[in-house]
Amino acid sequence: MSRDPHALIAFLESREDWTFGYGPGAKVHDCARFFSAGIAAVTGVSPLDRFASRWTTELGAARVLRRHGGMAAAVSEVMTEIPVTLAQRGDGGLTAGEALVLIEGETVVGLNETGLYRLPRHALLMAWTANV
Repeated sequence: MSRDPHALIAFLESREDWTFGYGPGAKVHDCARFFSAGIAAVTGVSPLDRFASRWTTELGAARVLRRHGGMAAAVSEVMTEIPVTLAQRGDGGLTAGEALVLIEGETVVGLNETGLYRLPRHALLMAWTANV
């Protein structure tokens, strides 16, 4: 498998009018589905599909994550944890409040109720790369 870090740009442009949500509605993602779809755009692998397909509500997501030891532990089951300083465009990260984000470069991007948001890279608490 190869990585196409430029594919992240097209992915984010395609999600500009999406918002945060747990249900199966159109143009809605929770942070895990957003994260996994962004990683898939870059690598061709959707690392969190084995978890994210199991819920449609916030409570359902919390139950699945609790069974796997929390957000960080669940992501670490399917991706390789790396030092935040080594994360590249197209890798993923975790910010305060257990929000999963995609790494753009000097910024990270996530999805909330109003759409895409960006934070400085130093907001990362953890980072992962896909096993490609």
